[in-house]
Amino acid sequence: MVNCGVCSDCKEANTGYAWCNKCDPGRFKKEGITSGNDELDKLICERQQQTLHFYDNFEWITYDKFSEVETIGEGGFSIIYSAKWLEGAPIYDNKKSHTEPIKVALKKLKTSDIAAFTNEIKIHGECNYTNFHITQLYGITKNLNTGEFTMVLEYATNGSLRDYLKNKSKCLKWGEKLEILINIIYDLEFIHDRNYIHKDLHSGNILQFFYNGWIDTKITDLGCAQQLHDILNSSNSISVCGVFPYMAPEILNGKQYTFASDIYSFGIIIVEVSTGKPPYGNIPHDEYLAIAICNGRRPKIAKGTPKCYIDLVDRCLDADPEERPSSKEILHKIRNWRFHDSDQACYKKLFLKKMYHNNKDIKLAKEFIDEDCMINSQESSAKTMLHPGAIYTSQVMSFNSLCEPKNSVGIQVEDSEDSDSYEPKRSVGIQSEVSDLQLIDLNVLEAKVNDSKNEHFLLT
Repeated sequence: MVNCGVCSDCKEANTGYAWCNKCDPGRFKKEGITSGNDELDKLICERQQQTLHFYDNFEWITYDKFSEVETIGEGGFSIIYSAKWLEGAPIYDNKKSHTEPIKVALKKLKTSDIAAFTNEIKIHGECNYTNFHITQLYGITKNLNTGEFTMVLEYATNGSLRDYLKNKSKCLKWGEKLEILINIIYDLEFIHDRNYIHKDLHSGNILQFFYNGWIDTKITDLGCAQQLHDILNSSNSISVCGVFPYMAPEILNGKQYTFASDIYSFGIIIVEVSTGKPPYGNIPHDEYLAIAICNGRRPKIAKGTPKCYIDLVDRCLDADPEERPSSKEILHKIRNWRFHDSDQACYKKLFLKKMYHNNKDIKLAKEFIDEDCMINSQESSAKTMLHPGAIYTSQVMSFNSLCEPKNSVGIQVEDSEDSDSYEPKRSVGIQSEVSDLQLIDLNVLEAKVNDSKNEHFLLT
């Protein structure tokens, strides 16, 4: 029998590691250390009643337990700080122990609406299980100077996926890229399985963690997430919010979010993992791009990308949401591609060993093996310069008179000249206006947008 320790109050055996589900929930209130907000105190108690072990306990943490607080990022709806948690995180043992002081992230919402704050925490709890699937949320604290409540989250040692790809993409092999995608789609399938739609999935909301010599990828930021039945009971809206390049064309058209709109966002991330750069990075994110996307415009895939990978991107980015695969199907497909051995010879040995058991799946894996063999001989067309109008934070957008989404000629491979520029053949019906967009001065473009009667674009 596992020794989980003995409860210091009731003297009975703990129900989990260093945790007694009869005495420990609400202990912070018994000790007189509360948030000062009845709604938050109730939320903490509810979360603690669901706690299995001390190491995954959701805590109220007093602000004096933090030092070296610094601003490290800002999105459309929140500000992120780094801080040192002096007490450290709970440890997996039977003694209510903590780690040494660790670096954590503090997330403060820009809105003062306590309901939005508590809602994100509730969703986070429902979409997470013992902290393996999305970024760990340790608890809540309150800034003593401003009186603002903030979430205390695990710190992403390797930053966002967008930053990670920017720094590491040139040296990543396909095995590592597929491992990243496996983790993302595994998390997304877990969220979908709980009937939630993320609604704001992009590479800035995917974090890279380093645990004991290995990299883990986790989805974060569930502030926009909603359950499917809540969305179905709401009306369509001409105003949408998110990171533009990752938004499905039907969402730009004001339709309701679905699991399929998350899959479209994941499809854009698949492209980004292939190229190592943000989508549509050298063009402005404006109503002209919205028109192009609804007419079938999609970001290009990197040279050397296996055909099976491109085929999956095509399906994920289909203009018809009904034609996109489910998260479960994608998880199964990418798992069939994945291979763990780091040595090229081991890849081929693995192929030979299993070729008679599942020819189709191993053949798919071999496509990635062959491309890794050629990776050093291929010249990357990735560019790091971003157009000043390429915005990768959440924006409020509203468009009128967009056409019904349609497919064009399918995903294309980037060339060395201009991997993201508009091409007439990719956007039938808007050839002359869109193909010349990259030549328009930003000031002129702003004037055109302001004068537009049919579409308007609002930035937060």
